[in-house]
Amino acid sequence: MMFVARHYWPLCAGRHEAAAATFELTQRLASWGMQVQVVTPRHGNTWPTEIMLGDVKVHRVAAAPRGDWSTQRYVRHLGHWLAERMPGLDAIVCDQLREESRAVATAVQSGPPEVGGARATVGVAMCGGWGEDSDEIWCQNTRSGRRVLQSCIGMDAVVTDHAKTDRYLVSHGVPAEKLRRRPVGFHRPVRVTNEERMDARRSLRGINLDLTTDNDSRVLLWCGPMAGPASSESGVGALVQSARFLAARDPDLRIWMLGDGKLRDWVHAELRAEGVRSVVAIPGSFSDMTEIWRSVDAVVLNEDSQLRFTFPATLAAGLPVIVADHPAAREYLQTQFDASILDSLAWYEPAKPSTLRKAFRSVWGDLEMAKQHAFELARDLSRRHPLEPELTFWQSILRPDQNMSNPKAS
Repeated sequence: MMFVARHYWPLCAGRHEAAAATFELTQRLASWGMQVQVVTPRHGNTWPTEIMLGDVKVHRVAAAPRGDWSTQRYVRHLGHWLAERMPGLDAIVCDQLREESRAVATAVQSGPPEVGGARATVGVAMCGGWGEDSDEIWCQNTRSGRRVLQSCIGMDAVVTDHAKTDRYLVSHGVPAEKLRRRPVGFHRPVRVTNEERMDARRSLRGINLDLTTDNDSRVLLWCGPMAGPASSESGVGALVQSARFLAARDPDLRIWMLGDGKLRDWVHAELRAEGVRSVVAIPGSFSDMTEIWRSVDAVVLNEDSQLRFTFPATLAAGLPVIVADHPAAREYLQTQFDASILDSLAWYEPAKPSTLRKAFRSVWGDLEMAKQHAFELARDLSRRHPLEPELTFWQSILRPDQNMSNPKAS
C-alpha cells in the first residue's frame, strides 16, 4: 500500500498536524502486518531520497513545490511515478484532499481494465480536518479546489470523518456510494510512573536544554503550528498573553510551546518582554511525541488544526485538557464521542483571555485529581472506541479479499 502525503516525517507534531496523523496511521498499519510505503516530496536539498522508518519505506521523489506552477509540475511527475509502480501496489491512499489526489486518480485510472468490477489497484482519498483546517474549507478557498473535488469521482473510495463532509462532497458530485466513514480508535492508556516521567524529562533535556525541569516542575504543553495573527486571537498568542499570569500563580510551572511557523520570532520577543522567557521552552517541532506525553502534566488545545492529531493524542495519553470553546472543537467531540465528554474538559472562551486563566486554575488547583479524571476518560475511550474497528476498516477498503491477523493489543 502506498500513502501519498505532502508532508511526512520529520515535519510532524508542531509543524504539520496532518503529517503527524499520517505518520501515526502508517506506523499502526505496518505494525498490523500491512506492507506500507509513503511517497512525499523532499523539503531539503540534503534529504535522502529513500529512508526506512520502522517497517515503513519512505520515497522522496522530487523537490517540494513552492508555487502554482511547480505544484502542477510536481502533480504530473507524481502521477507518472505512481503509475509506473502500480503493478506492485494493492492501493494508493492520498492522506488529504489536496492536489496530490489528482495524481492518485490519474494513476489508478491509467491502470489495467477492471476485472470482476474491481481495479487491481484501489485509489483512495482522505477528506478530513475540522473547522478552518478542514479539507473542504481548503477546496472552497483555492483555485484548484474544484479540480481536486472532481478527482474524487475517479477514486474507489473517499474516507471521511463526519456527515458534514459527506454532504459537502455529495453536493459537489462525488457519488455517495464512494464515501466511507472512518471510525476513531484509541489504544489502552498506560499510567506513567514518576520515575518514567523523570527519565523522559532527562532525555528531553539532553535533546534541548530549553526543556530543562526541576524535580518539582509541573509542565503545561501547547503544540501546534505557530500561525495566525500576532495577537491573542491565535492559538499560541492566547497562551503567550497569559503566560505571565500563569507563571505568577505557580513558581514550579514550566510552559512548553512546541511548534514552528511565522509567529515563532514574535512569540520569543513577547515572552522576553513579559519577563517569562526563562519558564517557557520553545524547542521547535517533534517527530516523535512519546517522551513529550510522558513528561507533561496538562495540555492547552485552542487551534482547529490540533483536532487532526494533538487533540486525540492528548485524550489517548490521559492528560488534562484546557480547550478553547471553538465550534470545531465541540463539533469534533460531539460527532466522535458521547456528549458527556464535554463535561470532562476545562473550557475557556477564546474572546476572553481571563477565562483561559480561570480554566488553568480549575486544573492546576488539584492537578493530581485532574490527571486521575483524564486517565479514567482515556480508559473509557479505549473501551468504547478500541483500535480494532479502525484497523479493520482500512483492511475492508484496501484489500477486502485478504485475511489478516488481529492487531496486537496496545
